[in-house]
Amino acid sequence: MKDTKEEKGLVAHNKYFLIAKQCSTFILDNWLVIGFGIAAALGYAFPYVAARGGIIRSEYSILYGGIALIFLINGAQLSPEKLKEHAMNWRLHIVVQGINLILIPVIQLILIRIIIAAGGITSGNIDASILVGMVIVSCIPTTIASNVVMTRNAGGDEAAAIIEVVIGNVVGSFISPFLIYGFLPRDDVFSSLRPATPNTLGPVYVAVLKQLGLSVLLPLAVGQGLRWAFPRRTPWVLRTFYLAKFCSVLLVLVAWTTFSGAFETGALTALPKSSVIFNVFINVAEYLLFTMICYYIAYPPRVFTTLSQKWLVESKMGSRLPDTLRRAMTIKRMPRELVVAVCFCGAAKTTSLGIPLTAAMWSKLDDFKISSIQVPVLLYTVEQVFIAQFLTIFFKRWLQRDRKRAIDTESLQTDDVDGHGQAVTIPRDPQEHN
Repeated sequence: MKDTKEEKGLVAHNKYFLIAKQCSTFILDNWLVIGFGIAAALGYAFPYVAARGGIIRSEYSILYGGIALIFLINGAQLSPEKLKEHAMNWRLHIVVQGINLILIPVIQLILIRIIIAAGGITSGNIDASILVGMVIVSCIPTTIASNVVMTRNAGGDEAAAIIEVVIGNVVGSFISPFLIYGFLPRDDVFSSLRPATPNTLGPVYVAVLKQLGLSVLLPLAVGQGLRWAFPRRTPWVLRTFYLAKFCSVLLVLVAWTTFSGAFETGALTALPKSSVIFNVFINVAEYLLFTMICYYIAYPPRVFTTLSQKWLVESKMGSRLPDTLRRAMTIKRMPRELVVAVCFCGAAKTTSLGIPLTAAMWSKLDDFKISSIQVPVLLYTVEQVFIAQFLTIFFKRWLQRDRKRAIDTESLQTDDVDGHGQAVTIPRDPQEHN
């Protein structure tokens, strides 16, 4: 009888231990999502702490200091050769920036036209400022920090993400205002929401380029300098102090600032609930759609690449073209690590340009109107971080499955040796193999 009680107690103890272990494992595996949740709660309860101009002056302490640390650590981790390699990858630049600054605004304009035609504004269900904000979201460049961190967390090519961040924000700083002027609808319902003339945007260019230089380019150069000056000690410091994980902590602080800015304006509660709910759900759908577009453009189905090769490059007309043009016409899959970077950079948008650009272009309107126009920018950038964190799980498993398959194939090929005792090796995918 005594033994039975002891066995039952041991079983109960093991059960509780197993539950505790599973809970701790879940928290450790999803701590970043939990951190975003805490950041959202703190931003809602105490928005004046981390909003721009708040207690901690987040526009300097986090948006400069925190982001600078992220790129300092990334710069110390990456080899200069890899950065140089991606800087010359013109196909990567065309895909990412073409999707981010051309294709997405076109899709957004089509969607807005459908909403207007369906009577979304005239019925009073959707505020016109929400649609103006959606145009701004589509025309601003990729975000500065979260896409780099998410690319690394998923196992993707973070060097490619860094290069696209720099190119996108430099190019976007100059062309985004003109994209907004071009894609903004001219309907009468938007007559009270017309932006100012382009000659008022000088301070915006200065502010954005200043932030890009101090929080991205300078820390990246310092990190590369540390890696070159201390080639052995730098990797040891990165591993010993878990600085790669610390980047994720800094990303939670950036998210905290974004949440605080969204709640501090008061526009989220003052706008019609139907407008805010519509914007929340349309952001989720659009981010997933844009990510899917990035994925299939960077990693098209094999049937499509084979048929395009046959009908375009190897056709009678294609065979007469110069080799350079034929190579440009060749549609092929990017390496999977590069596909991850394309997905996280192509679909993302930044508040670093979106918020000050909105304030400058609509400076003649009252504060509430400006805050209402900024709501879609804030909501999209907040939601993209949440969704991207879940996508890292998918991409990580996608890459691990590919690596496992490559290892299994390699081991089988090693067993099958020829008469000279040499292993016969075949690339896993000729279209991905560089």
